[in-house]
Amino acid sequence: MKRLLAVLFCIMLATALVACGQGKGKATTEKKATTQAQSRAPTHKKASTKAQKKAPTQAQKKQQDRLGDCNKQASLKNMKGEDRKRFMSSCLGG
Repeated sequence: MKRLLAVLFCIMLATALVACGQGKGKATTEKKATTQAQSRAPTHKKASTKAQKKAPTQAQKKQQDRLGDCNKQASLKNMKGEDRKRFMSSCLGG
């Protein structure tokens, strides 16, 4: 009798695992299909926005140059951490 119960338990466990595994396989396949469809659409949008990027304005170029100069000065002074933050803030602000 104990063997019969053990066999029945194993069969039930096996069928439950198979049933759970089948549901997961379908869900991931459907999920992959929707993910692939969604990933294709934004790719085209990204390509069109990259083509439409504008060149930096004079003000942006000036700010980038100032940032580079301040960064060089901070590196020459071997500044790190909070000191560097303060220096960069004052350098860029003034």
